[in-house]
Amino acid sequence: MKKWQIILGILLVTLGLFSLIEELVGVNLWRFVLPLILVGLGLMLILRPRKAKQGVHVQMPILGDLRKTGNWEVTQHEIWLIVGDTLLDFSTATFPQGEGSIRIIGFVNEVKIILPAHVGLQIDANAFVSEFKLPEGKQERFMSALNYQSPNFEEKDNRVTLQTLGFVSEITVRPSVL
Repeated sequence: MKKWQIILGILLVTLGLFSLIEELVGVNLWRFVLPLILVGLGLMLILRPRKAKQGVHVQMPILGDLRKTGNWEVTQHEIWLIVGDTLLDFSTATFPQGEGSIRIIGFVNEVKIILPAHVGLQIDANAFVSEFKLPEGKQERFMSALNYQSPNFEEKDNRVTLQTLGFVSEITVRPSVL
């Protein structure tokens, strides 16, 4: 499923629900939507970096792409976005403690992972609608979690745990060509 199809579908469902609630209950939700979104975004921008644990790198691209490629440190990361793409390339990344943790929270997100053979990956993904493209095959889920571990995860010296939480999520894991 393409990202624009998912976004359009979510938009249409939301518009339909708001219209239905207005007809059934007589409450105009449209008056509250934009102010609530603005207040929520403002609170998220102000409070989230302060509430993160010590040593957690918090990034909030909100709308757009985030690329972690080249020689980057895989430690503890937290990424907040509304709609965006995240590329995690572990091919030349360094693992200072041997194990890293990445948490991605977003409404609509696409996560692409490039995984070399020497890195173990564990995924805990929760989304309303999700699509997973793993080396073992493709899976589509509706209101269901995905728990995945790469082969020999526990024996790898370098490991990363990825947690995602979102409404619509697409995760692709590809082997590294290095």
